[in-house]
Amino acid sequence: MSVQTSYSRNISRAYAGMIYALGTSDKISRSVETAAGVPFATAVSRGTDKERQAVIGGSDFLGITYRDLGREGAANGSTIKYSVKETAGIMREGYIWAVCPTGCNPGDSVNYVIATGVIDAGAAVAGEMQLDGAQWDTVAAAGELAVIRLGSINTTAGS
Repeated sequence: MSVQTSYSRNISRAYAGMIYALGTSDKISRSVETAAGVPFATAVSRGTDKERQAVIGGSDFLGITYRDLGREGAANGSTIKYSVKETAGIMREGYIWAVCPTGCNPGDSVNYVIATGVIDAGAAVAGEMQLDGAQWDTVAAAGELAVIRLGSINTTAGS
């Protein structure tokens, strides 16, 4: 038996939206309602049809979109995402990789911008929601990947 010891190009340790570990109630799926689509590792909420659709951000939080393995890259470097009317995978409980825009440490709270679904660390401010019971699980500098632990779908609005 031979073992591969080198690779022809760099392999990232993870990608935004990659599942790190699943929880007990782990995943659901919904059709994307947002016309611009939904990037991986983005907070989504219930859409117009609350049982079938999802939109970016919003105050009726469903979970965080996880990576579709059928999409390995984008030809023009644009964000890889679920398209409108496509079924998006959504994680509600477990561990998922996401970019931490301002940097984070284990135990930091997780919040997201209601208008864009962008996830960050710290207390929620105006226009953001904090995910109760969710926290960053690893250290990351600004703009780097870190693991989020999702254990609750409760949210607290910033004032």
